[in-house]
Amino acid sequence: MADHVVEIIDGHPFTVALKNAVQIKWSGILNAMKDSQQVGVVVLRDGHIAWAVSNTQTENFASFLDRIGMVPKDRLDEVVQKFRSMGKSKKLGAFLEETGLISHATLRECLKAHVSAAISSMMNDSMITLQARGGDMVVDTSLIFHLSEVFPIFEETVDSIVSSHIPDDSETVLKNKEKLPEEKVFLQDLAALPGYLYSVVSNTEGNQLACHVADGVSVDTKQLLPSLLEWLGASSLSSSELKMGKVLFGFVQSEEGSLFVHMVDTGSNYFLAVACDEKAKLGVVKHKMSELIPDIRVLTEMQ
Repeated sequence: MADHVVEIIDGHPFTVALKNAVQIKWSGILNAMKDSQQVGVVVLRDGHIAWAVSNTQTENFASFLDRIGMVPKDRLDEVVQKFRSMGKSKKLGAFLEETGLISHATLRECLKAHVSAAISSMMNDSMITLQARGGDMVVDTSLIFHLSEVFPIFEETVDSIVSSHIPDDSETVLKNKEKLPEEKVFLQDLAALPGYLYSVVSNTEGNQLACHVADGVSVDTKQLLPSLLEWLGASSLSSSELKMGKVLFGFVQSEEGSLFVHMVDTGSNYFLAVACDEKAKLGVVKHKMSELIPDIRVLTEMQ
């Protein structure tokens, strides 16, 4: 391994080491270490993330698909059994796609969610460092992700830290920093939800921080905020009167669709609201919204 790679990756905190590896378009396996024990893995191909897993994740990819309701459980169990009988000669995701149980686009979104959860869990632990093991990785290039896809806010928060660790004279270092994603980039992940219409991040005073509207949908989210806040206020009042505490998640289902609201946390007045048509599935929407809360929390803390 080249000396400059050892210098900017090995032994550095997870956030710094991963960003450095991405910027030099590195390929190989990054072993996440804590107290001399391996706690996770990140696989890179030319600076793109091909896979990530953490020992804090309590489920494998198959059980993850089952929980979010993307694949019927009975069919999933059947395919997983066949997959295991093959001796894992190929990846489970590719096998699910071959059997027609999942589309390529859906597979990519599910993989992205799983990888994002792994990276999020490790980047929040300041005791985790990375060790690099380089090599050409054989991966499906249509199923790899830029860092901004799996953790957009992460890319912004470590930018200033990373630059001080990368040698200026390294030919492999990107000379120009990539343009930081707009605030609404992470909301684009919601577009994969069945029936998705629009989403908005705001506080209970009506100050909108970010929004995203699905292609082909015409809506002004700022005009809708007063009505949304009125409904949220009524829900909060009812919850208080019922001695249930603060509302953290709520939804209303109507004839033509559903509206979902997820508060950032108990001590915040910021929330994520998502509107979908009648195709929406409560469990799937709630799970996806929960995954985005860490990104939104970082965004609100910058205000």
